[in-house]
Amino acid sequence: MRSVVRLAYGVTTGRGQQVRDASGQAVAEPSPGRPGAPVAVGPADADPRPAVAELNRLLAADGGDVAAGAGIELGGGFVSARLEGAPGDRRDAVLVALRVLGLDGLARLGERAGVLVALFGVEATRRVGAAAGRAIAEERWAALQLASAASALLGAEQLEHVLDLGRAAPSPAVGPGSRPAASPVAPEPHAMPSALADHLRRILGPLPRHRRLPLLLDLWQQVADRQEAARRTRRHLATQGRQNRLEELRRRYLAHEDDLVVRALRASVGHEPTLADAARWRPPTWYHTRLMTRAMHNAMAATVLLRTAVAVADHGVTEGLARCAGPIRAAAALMDDGEAGEAARRVPGLTGLPARPGCYVRNLAARLDAPPEQYVRQRLARASEYARVVLEAISDMVYDVADDLRDWSPAELRDWRAAAGYTPERPPAIWSQPPLAGEGRPPLSDRLAARPGVPPEEVETAGDLLWYAELADALLQLHGGVRAEVTFQHPFPYVNWWAPDQDEGPAPGLDTISSALAGAAQLVSLGARPSPRRCASWPDLVGGLSAELETAQGLMAAFPVPEPLAAADGTTIPGTDLRVECARDPRVLAGWSSYMGNCIAGPDYVEEAAKGECALLALRGPDGLVVANAEIRPRRLGWQIAELKARFNAEPDPELRERLTRWVAALPVPRPAGPEPEPEPDASELSVRGRPPGRRGPRRAGRVFGELRAPLAELAGRALARPAAVAALDTLRALDAARRLTPSRTLSRTSAGSARPVRDEGLDVLTALRRLPYPSGMERACLAALPVTGLPALWQATGVRPLALALEALDPELRARLGDLDPLLADAPLPGRLRELARYGAIAPARSMELVARRVRAALGRLARAADPALARQIARHPDRDALCALVIAVTGRPPAEPMSPITASGEHAVPGRPRSDLDDPAGPWRRALLGAVELGADLDAFRDRVAEGGLRVPVSWLGDGGWPALWQRACRPHRAAPPPRPDP
Repeated sequence: MRSVVRLAYGVTTGRGQQVRDASGQAVAEPSPGRPGAPVAVGPADADPRPAVAELNRLLAADGGDVAAGAGIELGGGFVSARLEGAPGDRRDAVLVALRVLGLDGLARLGERAGVLVALFGVEATRRVGAAAGRAIAEERWAALQLASAASALLGAEQLEHVLDLGRAAPSPAVGPGSRPAASPVAPEPHAMPSALADHLRRILGPLPRHRRLPLLLDLWQQVADRQEAARRTRRHLATQGRQNRLEELRRRYLAHEDDLVVRALRASVGHEPTLADAARWRPPTWYHTRLMTRAMHNAMAATVLLRTAVAVADHGVTEGLARCAGPIRAAAALMDDGEAGEAARRVPGLTGLPARPGCYVRNLAARLDAPPEQYVRQRLARASEYARVVLEAISDMVYDVADDLRDWSPAELRDWRAAAGYTPERPPAIWSQPPLAGEGRPPLSDRLAARPGVPPEEVETAGDLLWYAELADALLQLHGGVRAEVTFQHPFPYVNWWAPDQDEGPAPGLDTISSALAGAAQLVSLGARPSPRRCASWPDLVGGLSAELETAQGLMAAFPVPEPLAAADGTTIPGTDLRVECARDPRVLAGWSSYMGNCIAGPDYVEEAAKGECALLALRGPDGLVVANAEIRPRRLGWQIAELKARFNAEPDPELRERLTRWVAALPVPRPAGPEPEPEPDASELSVRGRPPGRRGPRRAGRVFGELRAPLAELAGRALARPAAVAALDTLRALDAARRLTPSRTLSRTSAGSARPVRDEGLDVLTALRRLPYPSGMERACLAALPVTGLPALWQATGVRPLALALEALDPELRARLGDLDPLLADAPLPGRLRELARYGAIAPARSMELVARRVRAALGRLARAADPALARQIARHPDRDALCALVIAVTGRPPAEPMSPITASGEHAVPGRPRSDLDDPAGPWRRALLGAVELGADLDAFRDRVAEGGLRVPVSWLGDGGWPALWQRACRPHRAAPPPRPDP
């Protein structure tokens, strides 16, 4: 007698049926095979071989395992099925089966009515069936998937509107605030309707029924717009060359400029110049004017190439050139035949590309009437690289010659503006950059405001540098952005042309329907509640959820990550190229969940991770994307994997599971928490027999304490009351608040205007930070605080050393008489003669601030050497010159396990970038940073050896698209005052 086999979705086989797996083996209880395995179910007396063969043909299709659960006819009375334990429900299987079989194979799923009920439940009316049939025939799988997921929340008529999404003809409007949504959305074969339905239930379930459909239609359109923008960006970038030749072009450009300089020098001295002639030569003002004019013409030509590349990508070669014909002719006229010949002349050892972009603009201008497509695309393929080279060259040039451009700055640009016009992204009325070498002349925006009605082209001058920002705008638009970030400063504006990363946090993206729903659902899981008053559109709904979450929770509690995992965070799983990342707070989980389409940010996971009962991991590939999520738990004999899922809760590769299991099992078992052991007594405090020494030690300790306590405590109190110490203490409070969510204490002001802590309670934070588990506790605190305080403020705060100032101000004779006091500044056990002194009055908090500062810097050094991505993001976005120099020194001497980019050549001490700097300059930032680098853990001997062998180096993850020059320039800018940390609720 055959046993009953339990199948997926609550189905069991009859006693007269047989079950065969894909290999043809019979399946029977109590050994049913692996959970969710595809099988063929049919009569017990039938030959299963044809059905098994058909089952294997089905499984060869993409998604065949899932489709098997839909009950597809295999012939001979057999149907496909899945064993018990398959994730999701039957509608997942039916939808995948429809993609595999198509409309022609619909009959193999059984009766049409049964298929519709599986997809839409009780809302499966005849009209809904007709709309679903159209969606299947037109392969609009995204609309079918969304309609199936939303069937429990919408009525039959509303489902028809969803099923019509993506059609060529727009759907009729469905109510106030709604709009037709006909744009296509890319299908997501791996996203299951059952998971989307769960997200929708949490997001839209609390809202009135009439509000749900408009939100879904708006979500569809938002995702469609985002995907269309991504496709447009890919088209733009497809106009550029596949091989990166930026460095070759940079050398070609600089060599050409150097050649022009040598020619000018030769003409000035009247003979072949010697080295002494070059050292004595002072270029005349007219030369700098000509230099800047040529640079401006290069910028205009590069801008035209970029805009033409965008137009060609959007409209084709002929129409794209026609749209840009005026600017092309205007930019071509800025270069004469002689200049074009010099720039195009081949130079041995350098690339054959022209040195200036105007050469290619002239080529295009000559072919506007009959443009050969391949010819045009070749001239546009280096537009992005020309623009980057020109932007860098102009910033370097302005630093050198800004004071000699007073005659050049007022030059008019009427002819250029007549052809190129202005862009809506950069209107001249809001351009507030002070003119270059303008000697107090107001910016363009003020001059236009003072002359209402006057066309801007009659007021704008070359020195306003608006054309410089327009080049950055055009470069960003080629890469999918809209307007470059511009900061007005002297002597020229700082521009950030590369698209900035999205702010970190739980706000979901709109790249796909599933990621948008997963992200919004996680906001609900974290405590936000959908409000009917905030759902006019999908962005309003998500914005309301995010705002409520921020108000309700403020900064989110960090998860306790056990020491074995904290040490392994960022390492690579042996035998793979996947990097481990530990979740440290709910925000991280929300970001993972939004991309992965799973529930890892749900309340159960968050609660258990917050209690330390489990650890949640992400496995990231070389491209930075999450490949799988894992939940691991500590057991008495070691760590074990509780759950491991790939994207959309799919099963990961078995080999990955095996390798991760071995890696997890090898992790040390965390020790139970307990009180910190007392520090070992200093060897100087013990006699030969292990007992405290005689009376000589206490007498010496008493003398030191008696003579030093009053003057040193007074000096320490003054140092703590200095504004720098007060600001540093505020930053350390923010660090502690970010770590443990305690309200930061405030400072009061004395009548004399100096700040001091109220009843010394503000200094308690120093004690709390000193008592953090070392070193992992301080590393976690730094990672939690960096997004709040920023790296510049944290570095500046840890440079404040009140006890060191107090010791420096101490009477030299007193210091000499009482012996070495430097151990007070070291992070090590104190000798007995200094212990009582270290606990007295203001000396205690001053020493605590000293030790906390050293530990914070040591933690930053460890994070840098561990290639921590959170620290890398902070360095790339908000660098600080002093911190950057110290960190670069530290990682050059002790390189982290990540790719490094050379800054200088071997043995070279001049560091590129503006402003200039040199490793050997005694007053320069690099020499001043040596002490900070040592506190980061730098080995200065190894640093000098590595600079001699391979040059100064920086991790690639710290650099943006602008490379080292852009990072250095940002680091050297004056920092804006950091906003105060948000108070906890």
